[in-house]
Amino acid sequence: MDAPTLTDAPLTLRPLRPEDRAARRRHGWHAEIERGYGSSTRTRAMTDDELARWSADWEHGAAAPDRIHWVLDVDGEAVGAAFLHAIDPVDRRARYAIGLYHPARMGRGLGRRVTRLVLGYAFGPLGLHRVDLRVLVDNLRARATYRACGFVEEGREREVCLRDGQWHDDVVMAVLEHEFDSGAVG
Repeated sequence: MDAPTLTDAPLTLRPLRPEDRAARRRHGWHAEIERGYGSSTRTRAMTDDELARWSADWEHGAAAPDRIHWVLDVDGEAVGAAFLHAIDPVDRRARYAIGLYHPARMGRGLGRRVTRLVLGYAFGPLGLHRVDLRVLVDNLRARATYRACGFVEEGREREVCLRDGQWHDDVVMAVLEHEFDSGAVG
């Protein structure tokens, strides 16, 4: 599905541009961010093969009829990505994901602003009734962001992620259209 451009200056959610590949490579991998996704990756540069896989995954996902992918652009720089996927127009639901590329962007309310923009689109023009997500139980920062945007914890999927030799649960969270306050300050 084509990604519409959504804006809350200086933040813009937009489709991928060719120059975003260089920005993604420049940001590399950061252990703090990757732990939140369940990875044990250490902070390091992105290899050519990883960049090629990232690009291919993005292009494949952006072309899928049940997905919308956005680049998070702050002041002209790609700093992350957000996705609605598994979009089901019959049951009017989708799954949400967001990721920042660099820890310097964390803790500044960016995730909350992005989430509110995506939910406004999901419950507005897209006409969805439900948006859900999965988040690792120890990703407290993300869970707090999602709660602030109206998500409610619905349960757990036990031991879904093996990281550093230990199992971790996913928390299932969702927000329904009547629970989302599009006018709330994020």
